[in-house]
Amino acid sequence: MRQLLFGLLPLVPLACAVSSAAPSVDTKDTGKPNQIATSKLGPIIERGQGCGGQEMADGRVATRGGGGAPSRAKRSVPSEEDAPAAPMGAAEMSRRPSPPPSPAVTGGAPPAGSPGRMPPPPPRPPMQQQPSGVRAGEWDDNANFRDYVKWMAASSTKGKLEIGARQFLVVADKDGKPVPNCMITVSGGGQANLVTMASGRALLFPAAMGLSGQLTANASCNGTTASAKFSAKDLDGVVKLTLDTARVLPAKRQIDLAFVLDTTGSMAEEIDAVKTTIQAVSAQLSTAQTDVRIGLVEYKDRSDCLLTRTFPFSSDLKAFSASVANISADGGGDTPEDMHAGLTAALDKLQWRGDAVTRMVVVIADAPPQFYAQERTYADAARRAASRGIKLYTVAASGMDELGQVVMRQMAQFTGASNMFVLRGGAGPQSVGGGDPKSSCGGTHQDFSSGKLDQLILRKVRQELASIDADPMKIPGRGQDENAKPCEQRLVVAN
Repeated sequence: MRQLLFGLLPLVPLACAVSSAAPSVDTKDTGKPNQIATSKLGPIIERGQGCGGQEMADGRVATRGGGGAPSRAKRSVPSEEDAPAAPMGAAEMSRRPSPPPSPAVTGGAPPAGSPGRMPPPPPRPPMQQQPSGVRAGEWDDNANFRDYVKWMAASSTKGKLEIGARQFLVVADKDGKPVPNCMITVSGGGQANLVTMASGRALLFPAAMGLSGQLTANASCNGTTASAKFSAKDLDGVVKLTLDTARVLPAKRQIDLAFVLDTTGSMAEEIDAVKTTIQAVSAQLSTAQTDVRIGLVEYKDRSDCLLTRTFPFSSDLKAFSASVANISADGGGDTPEDMHAGLTAALDKLQWRGDAVTRMVVVIADAPPQFYAQERTYADAARRAASRGIKLYTVAASGMDELGQVVMRQMAQFTGASNMFVLRGGAGPQSVGGGDPKSSCGGTHQDFSSGKLDQLILRKVRQELASIDADPMKIPGRGQDENAKPCEQRLVVAN
């Protein structure tokens, strides 16, 4: 991941870490913008339970895991409990053992008697990388929705989002062009708020949003409104909301791109790859027509001293590069990690721009999340992201188990993004990744794109930018899965 992070750096053109002048797009599920308080002291640190009486890094903001009061702290040496069993370099970094069969995603505390920490795992084999970067594949569950529904039905691990029916809400201006960042309120048996993406579309899953029966959608943007009525039962329904004014876009196409990284002990190689990706993506996206910022959240587990560390959005590439240079893999203990803490930090501690045409989070992990009794989960994070027009792209690294795949694919699918996976084995679209996939017109379950991870991420950003000027009614996978069509009839994934 170290190499992957530095690759994205030239992507950011805003000033400083977090601008207090830029409005947040956080709606707190009320539909109203909410300004986020930010720190000018550098990364925002959230402490886990492994610190004991220790203090955190000098001069940085720290909050206790689980939501304690902010506190200042000085640098201290980690205790033996938090240190790795033995010094390890990137090539020798340990890997977690294969977990037992994944339980259903139902929440709740770990089984009684479960150890808080596991013994040191066996050595991890070195990752076979080509010099130019980590190879990865991509699979879009919305472009192949029927295949996805079948996969979820057959899986022994059940997700926490109800995705049996979906609706496409499309906001277009008087000329038929897509209107991004338009607030849509949907009511019927309840109420839900959504924000349109760069394509002018918002995905609605009525059951997951607590909606039923006859629904009413109201779009409000550009100083005008549009409304429509439809049924919650319409499978693959399209609700078009046409404004009577022309859209107004910023002079420069603004992009907010954040990374949420699992930085526990088994992720050393992926951390290096992420740093490289940040550099590669950044270098190719910084232009006179784009205004790009990058932010990053690293997370571990509650048993660690460091739970999350948030690097605020920045367009100062040199400063951002220096700030993430020392991210390293350590801690973790057991297999699941506190992914939800990382997602929450990305949604609440990063100051997202309300007028950015694209807001993307890339979640990279090799382990499923922890599920704590009576606490929110990835499903709540996905709902919140969708309500703010933030796409959650996911990258399953190095043999993610089935529970983790369900979580990662649901987050991506629910927010209109896609799932990527490191081509090392065990993380493919049907739990069979690894190796060289067939061409994009190959057989079912091998029908996914592949390439260098940095290039896949770069392509996603470019497709988002291109969708601003595309036909918003041209929707991949609507009516028939893309992998079931002849090659010449397939739509570009994020068109």
